[in-house]
Amino acid sequence: MENKSRTKQWPQYLAAITATLSMAITGAHIGWTSPTLPNLKKLDSHLPITSNDASWIASFYLLGSIPGNILAAFIVDWIGRKASLLIASIPLIIGWLLIIVAWSPYVLYVSRFISGLGQGIIYVVCPMYIGEIADKNIRGSLGSFIKLMVTFGELYAHIIGPFVSYQWLAYSCILIPILFFITFIWMPESPYYLIIRNRRKDAERSLMRLKCHVSKEDLEEDMDQMQKTVIRDLSDKGHIWDLFNTVGNRRAVLICFGLQLILQFSGIAAIESYTQEILEESESEISAGIAVIILSVMQLAAGLGAAALVDRIGRKPLLLSTTFLAGVALSVSATFYFLKLSLNYNMKGYGAVLITSVIGYELIIALGLSPLPYMMLGELFPTNVKGFAVSLANLWASLLAFFVSKMHQVITDTCGIYTSFTWFASASFIGITFIIFIVPETKGKSLLEIQEELNCRTKRPKRNGIPEIQISTIS
Repeated sequence: MENKSRTKQWPQYLAAITATLSMAITGAHIGWTSPTLPNLKKLDSHLPITSNDASWIASFYLLGSIPGNILAAFIVDWIGRKASLLIASIPLIIGWLLIIVAWSPYVLYVSRFISGLGQGIIYVVCPMYIGEIADKNIRGSLGSFIKLMVTFGELYAHIIGPFVSYQWLAYSCILIPILFFITFIWMPESPYYLIIRNRRKDAERSLMRLKCHVSKEDLEEDMDQMQKTVIRDLSDKGHIWDLFNTVGNRRAVLICFGLQLILQFSGIAAIESYTQEILEESESEISAGIAVIILSVMQLAAGLGAAALVDRIGRKPLLLSTTFLAGVALSVSATFYFLKLSLNYNMKGYGAVLITSVIGYELIIALGLSPLPYMMLGELFPTNVKGFAVSLANLWASLLAFFVSKMHQVITDTCGIYTSFTWFASASFIGITFIIFIVPETKGKSLLEIQEELNCRTKRPKRNGIPEIQISTIS
């Protein structure tokens, strides 16, 4: 266990907060659809759209993130983690500018696709940056900032959206990338990346800023450990096919792909994009717009709770409990819609049930199922393939999110919204089995220890013997 007395960890928190402001930019883009699409679908809208247009506007953002994920794999090890995050904010700003000047739904399609490019890069690079700058005892907490900041961005859009015009909402949201740029530009680059580029002196300066070492000896010790890890990783030049060459890498791919399948099939993309429309079905005295604001505030609180819990009770218990409870909440929503829309029961006096179940679902996953698949991306892969791995995992997540967001509207229009929610609930319950048998616990383990666990679960020589070649996979 690292001796905390010889380092200070507040610079790591500062770097993580400013880096994850990039995630807040993406959160604002995600949250923009909830207050905006219902207004644009009104007949007196300045830019009238159909239900089909709305589904494409929501989905094109996710579609655009797919080439962004691919691009990130090439630039993250070329220009670095820091520069990649800064560059990714550019298409996100362009997206807001196009929203402001949009004169037809097709301009909004282009805007959302371009913005998605930025999200694709950020979702790949940010977990890598956080995983590489954080001490192992706070890596979970800092990793939780990733989804916490997405929630903050959504809250920002949800709070402002109902009370300002279409254009002023976009103007307000541009402030977040500006804040990100002027704060994160002063943060250090990942020392792992600098060592990979043979810039040891720069890596020392970065590590000094991140840990505030009290002695030169401590700094040298950490640098030597880090350099040994990188040398081991890069003893075999990383290629995308190396993701499937070792047991550890194959297990890591299976874990990340499986967790994303559970998360996306629980309906997160569809529910977040259409939250206000979904809640309007409750016919409650509380307006849907206000309910969305309340939800976003509570989600932010839940995200803070996740940051506090993830390094205390562990990843696996949080995943299991939140996935199960998410399935329960989604089942309640599906039952409400079935009774109201299929059996034609008068549910007017029970609108609070729908509001509670939808808000409950989003709060529950904010504690575990939502942040942990992204946080664990920075933990499970060795340095030599991490860029490819995180890009591929996010590409998979983007494809799933696009599919779910688009199909939710199609299924709702053809089979009823209760069918969508039944699908979401079923995926959550099925996912529990996967988490129990496949997902490892990474709490309190160094990147080296995680790699050893992933690679040592197959037949190999005795512990005192020499294992099958594992060196190139250790992180």
